[in-house]
Amino acid sequence: MASEPTLLQRLLRGRTDPAEEAQVLALLRTASGRELDQILTETDAAVLIGSLDNYAFGARNRDAVRELLVGRLGELGIQARANLAYGLQAGWTTVADALAIREIFWSAGGLELTRLKNAMNMRTDAHDLEGLVYADVKSPALRADILEHIAAEASGLEAAEAKVLCDIDDTVVCALHDRRYPRGTIYPGILALLDALDRGPGDEPFSMGDLTFVTARPGDAFGLIENYARASLRRAGIAQHSVLTGTVQAMFTLDLMAGRKIANIQHYHALFPEYRLVFIGDSGQADIKVGEQLWQRLEHVLDLVFIHDVVHTPEDERGRLRGERIHLVDTYVGAARLAYERRLISRVGFERVIEESFAALERVRWSSPEQERSTRALFDADASVPA
Repeated sequence: MASEPTLLQRLLRGRTDPAEEAQVLALLRTASGRELDQILTETDAAVLIGSLDNYAFGARNRDAVRELLVGRLGELGIQARANLAYGLQAGWTTVADALAIREIFWSAGGLELTRLKNAMNMRTDAHDLEGLVYADVKSPALRADILEHIAAEASGLEAAEAKVLCDIDDTVVCALHDRRYPRGTIYPGILALLDALDRGPGDEPFSMGDLTFVTARPGDAFGLIENYARASLRRAGIAQHSVLTGTVQAMFTLDLMAGRKIANIQHYHALFPEYRLVFIGDSGQADIKVGEQLWQRLEHVLDLVFIHDVVHTPEDERGRLRGERIHLVDTYVGAARLAYERRLISRVGFERVIEESFAALERVRWSSPEQERSTRALFDADASVPA
């Protein structure tokens, strides 16, 4: 049986009137630190803050709740502070909201700030950390304050695992140029590899959700395309992730697509400078260019670049790219072997990729026997290489 709603939950149902708003403020003011942390952890902060209004000829209740909560940041845990940031981010973010968001970042330092950023980034909609800092905080000066604090607190820190930046089309799902699988197939082994990278070399992660998708698909003002990509990924079994989208203009040429991805990745690195990076893309569009530029611009934090080869790149070109630290792979068994050799995933994670790759091959609805034979041969070849 569901528990009875609390008084606060009852007050926040539907549209609140001034008397109900006064009751909400009274409840928050009299709550102990532990109670307030629980409220901000369990209540949708966007509903809480959005239910209170500033009246032209009356109380300024929205201002009052923001000031109250920011004034008690020291009593709030990581998740409560992350939820409060979301409550200020959702909808239209005012200058006063952005100032409060800056205070939330300033309330944490060192590893606590790393955990706070990860909690902010775990949203399952467009309101993740990148959207918060680069879109919702509109003041360049406030954004610079936040990024400078992040950079200062990351100095000397190094997380035990890497953040994974991954393309979607022809990297996670067969969508454009690949003819080795039926269109729409989730590539065998990719989900297990992403999970293994998320768990890191010890299979005991400091943080989960270290996966960000970098796509050329455009976002829009309401996050509709971005949310569509997120829903598609959740259906594929990838629940914890964030998404960096492209623009319509950036889809006109490969150079523009690559440039947009690079800009997004540099933004992302500024948010998580204490993490190393892994990039996974495909050979069908601009991702080789992205990999080359990443080595030029972020060599100091870049661990590995995988390119899923979907266009049968000749061996001499593969060799040239290997010399530039761009590794083309036919299967995610081959990619997992490279990740294991470089201590980015555990032995258990590597074996899980092999096991799940061959299990997934059994579920593919092949277009022809020849398609199945030729694709299975690639997996057999990669699995036969000694670890």
